[in-house]
Amino acid sequence: MIATAATAPRPVQPLPVPPLTETFTSPEGFAFDYPGDGTWVVAFDRSGSTGNGAVVVVGDFRKLVTVSAFRTETVPEAVRQAGLTQDSGYNVLVEPQRTERGTMRFNLLRSELGTGGAYEYEFSIESCAGEVEEGLGGKLRCLNAFGGAIPTAPRRVIGRSVLVNGTAYSLTASSPEERWEEVGPLLRAVVATFRK
Repeated sequence: MIATAATAPRPVQPLPVPPLTETFTSPEGFAFDYPGDGTWVVAFDRSGSTGNGAVVVVGDFRKLVTVSAFRTETVPEAVRQAGLTQDSGYNVLVEPQRTERGTMRFNLLRSELGTGGAYEYEFSIESCAGEVEEGLGGKLRCLNAFGGAIPTAPRRVIGRSVLVNGTAYSLTASSPEERWEEVGPLLRAVVATFRK
């Protein structure tokens, strides 16, 4: 098939980054800004709960653009005392995702200490909701319970983490890889506002 003007892929236009005029302030000691144009809503807020996991999810659910704040209480004492570094941030916050069951591909794109003692990261990951099988030449396949191939989910993930009273809080955003050019600038802008 020859590409014509009608069939040629169109360049992806990034979503506009509206003013980030709304602030979510958690009683757990972190805050972030998001668009105040009425399209973004707080889906749930579990501030005050305990244990590792999601605290709040905010986003424009019609466009499937969301950010989530996660709590990690299982922070080693040495990290609680010294604060986040590039190495400790990676080990506590990123490495568990890289080694999670079902991860088929992981590519660290950025890992650095940001302003205000925050740890910032970005990676791409491809996950399998079934069983991962290694075939000839090391090629990985994702299989369902009956041995049939199922699609994987390649995603781009960005995050910014801070320590608050010995607990790590991370604001993360992700999207399917094919949507990153469209939603990445908006997600980066929101995640960059995460602070204690």
